Parts: sequence; C-alpha cells; structure tokens
Amino acid sequence: MENPSLLRQRKRSEVRLPPLPPGLEVYRPAEVLGSSVLVVEDEMAMQQQLRIDLHDLGYRPAASSSAPEAMELLSRERMAAVLLDLVLDEGEDSGFELLTWIREHHPGLPVIVLSAAQVNSASIRRAYELGASSYFVKGNVPMAHIYSDLAARLVERGTGRPGSYKFGRLEFDPTRRTVKLGGREIRLTPQQTALVLHLSQGSKPATARDLIEAGLFRTDAAHSTVHSALLTLRRRLDELEPGLGPSFVRATARGYGLVSVQ
Repeated sequence: MENPSLLRQRKRSEVRLPPLPPGLEVYRPAEVLGSSVLVVEDEMAMQQQLRIDLHDLGYRPAASSSAPEAMELLSRERMAAVLLDLVLDEGEDSGFELLTWIREHHPGLPVIVLSAAQVNSASIRRAYELGASSYFVKGNVPMAHIYSDLAARLVERGTGRPGSYKFGRLEFDPTRRTVKLGGREIRLTPQQTALVLHLSQGSKPATARDLIEAGLFRTDAAHSTVHSALLTLRRRLDELEPGLGPSFVRATARGYGLVSVQ
C-alpha cells in the first residue's frame, strides 16, 4: 500500500495555483492554497481590497470590522492566520486588546499587524511584546511584501517555527518536541508534537475528522483512535503536573482545543 504521506505530497505538488493578479508577484507556495485568513479592518475600502487580493491569490478570506466581531468569528470558525488593523473604531487600544485575546485563546495563530502611517516605535514594541508575528505600516510597504510574509507564516505553521509557543506557564517547543512547566520537561512523540502544533494554530476546536484530514492519522482511522491518542497525550502531560493534561488539552462536543495554563 502506498505511503499516505507520499500520496499527500504528490497531491500537493499537483495543485495548480490560480494565476497571479497583475502587480502581485508574491511568494505563494502550493501548500498555502485554500487557507482561511481573517481580515480585521474597519476601513471598508481597505477591507474590500484585502479580501479581493486574498481571494485572487487563492486564499479563503473572511472579514470583520471590530474586535468583538473578530472574537466571535474566531470562536466558531477555524482560521489559518489574521491580518489585523491595530486601530479600530472602538478605540486606540482595541487592536492591542484583540491581539492579547488571540494570544490567550489561540496561541499559535499567526497575526500580521497592519498599522496606520502615524505609528510610533512604542506601538511597534508593544505589538511584538503582545505576540504579533509581523508588523507592517500601511502605505509604507508594498502589498506584495505583506502577502509574501503571510505565505511564509503559513508555511512556518506546518514545519514548526523557530522558538517556542507559550501557553501561560507552559512552554512548547515543536522543533525539540519538548513541553516545559516550571523546572520540569518532557519529550513528546512526533505524532503528539504534530497534534499539539495543529491544535495550537487553529482558531476553533478541531474534530477527530479535522485531525484525520490534516494527515495526523491514517485516512481510514476511527474517531476512537484519535480520542485514544489524545488521552495518551494527556497522560504524558500529567507527568509534568497532575491534572495538567485534561486542563490543557480540552475535549468538548465541538472538538479538541488547547487552553493556556494559569
């Protein structure tokens, strides 16, 4: 029987990207095709332009014009990345507050900040301290640069970005396949690492079917197999602290997700 991973690689290589729109000669590898991207922008003309460009580049764009609307959308739909305008109509801090919320609820979700031209160095520093993946000033950078950076962030999600993911007191390093809590550390299996990485990057709980379709299990795997693997992951995490597994890897009727450890 053919190796499932080789079959998936061949399918990706056979994907035909839509032609690039004029003026948008961007980095856009086949594996990012079809990724869902949320645009948080209250200036309607800019929001519309971003949605059109993203659609033409082969993404599936969604949009919101306020922080509460973005939170509600991220809670019910699975997004691969966010393009965030820092200054929204609700107030000067609304974008920062949304960025903080995203990092608390969806720690691995790439957030690319698009700021107004009157930005200052303090805003840039604050955005990165709160977990921005990238920071661009509107009008000062070609849009092709922003869209290329978006693709790079999406590719990093699948390969394990350098550095660690922070979930409150817990630190996850996908490259070393380690989880730390305080002074203790455990090493995960490749599949467990892939599970944590996948769950950390989505903006919505992942069902067993989602995890199977993501290639983390055989295509004919039973949902009970997925649940068993996650129970094993929980027990492994309990070695760091009793009860850590169920509190960090949550299972609900909507699927599986991660919660920061306070």
